[in-house]
Amino acid sequence: MSLRSGFISAAIIASLACSVPHATAHEASGQLSRLSLLPLHDGLNTFESPLGPFSIFQAWRDNGNAWGYHMYVLTTVIDKRTSVIGIEGSTETPDHSFEDHLRDSPHTGEDALTTVQFAHGELDGKPATLLFEAIRNPKDGPVTSRGPTIIYIYSLVASDGVPGWTPLYFHFVKKIAVPGTFCSSDIALKVATGLPLSADAGPPSSPDGCFP
Repeated sequence: MSLRSGFISAAIIASLACSVPHATAHEASGQLSRLSLLPLHDGLNTFESPLGPFSIFQAWRDNGNAWGYHMYVLTTVIDKRTSVIGIEGSTETPDHSFEDHLRDSPHTGEDALTTVQFAHGELDGKPATLLFEAIRNPKDGPVTSRGPTIIYIYSLVASDGVPGWTPLYFHFVKKIAVPGTFCSSDIALKVATGLPLSADAGPPSSPDGCFP
């Protein structure tokens, strides 16, 4: 990591000390530390978490052009049944919708628009399993154009039994805007968190993912 990227990463992680914008039973200030990537491959990936074992099923949806994507279904075993792990909508999601799967948007692999990564780490000093979703917006330009990136951070928690919610779910903690502009959400997420690139990410062409 370059010195500039290190300063950006430290500043972003420090910014997570702000409280989440709405109160929940799992409210946290959002201070992250000791991040380590959970590497994924196509098929079933199983990990331990502070709440017990869980799995991430990753599959590739090819459509014959640059708009294929990975789909992620998250599960755990509750009372001997495989149960879906949901994802809480962010404050910007209409009706705070509750999702039961995720998808990325890698485009060609060198100019990703949406990147999904999972990690172990500490949230406010306590062990946590985390989900990062980086969304890059090139605005009115082509996909390869520079654009700002927003990162949405989630933490795996247990439901309090509200009807319609899964027993475990990824609770929305915080969103952060990565300083600068990027040509790849993969690179923006790496700069913000210090986590390595995912195995499916294209090789970085420059510190911001843009070609000279």
